[in-house]
Amino acid sequence: MPSLEVPRRLTDVDAVNLMLRNIGEDPVSTLGPTAKPNAQKAQSMLAEESINLQSQGYNFSTDMELTLDPNTSGEIVMPDNLLSFYPVGRSQWMQVQEGEGNRLYNALEGTFTFTAPVTVRAVLARPFNTLPQPVRWYLAVAASMRFANSENPGGASLRVTSQDLEQAKTNFEKFDRRLRQGGLRRHNPHFQRMRGNR
Repeated sequence: MPSLEVPRRLTDVDAVNLMLRNIGEDPVSTLGPTAKPNAQKAQSMLAEESINLQSQGYNFSTDMELTLDPNTSGEIVMPDNLLSFYPVGRSQWMQVQEGEGNRLYNALEGTFTFTAPVTVRAVLARPFNTLPQPVRWYLAVAASMRFANSENPGGASLRVTSQDLEQAKTNFEKFDRRLRQGGLRRHNPHFQRMRGNR
């Protein structure tokens, strides 16, 4: 966990350990298939919480103008981390949607073939360790409560409370509102990496 002597942002391991501590279990040093079962369960639940939150389209995970380029076959294969989108700019009049094989479909013309790039406003999923600290903390608190309830339904000894969750959500939403227009493109130094392969 972060310390007073060496302050740093929360990591996915820190978040999982918060979840474990919330049910009275010892922490782990690593995650993955070799971790103890409850750590694996906590990691999975944290990932679910992260995707669910990011799917809501907050500024921190939104690219206001993402250009999707056709490949050599004229098809646009969407990034795996593209959660939702709609056309903007010069593409705003197009009727496009996700089609078979993770390809962009031109519903107006009934084709998977494009002769020019398509610009969309996109919500892109980001790994936990690239998220802003207020978002990480909210996810850790939310996942801790959910995890504890799954392990001990109705338990009265939860260390993380609904008040903790409410305060964490207030803080991260206040942070998100402060982001200038531009979202993910301007504020995430890892943006190019997160766009995925097209």
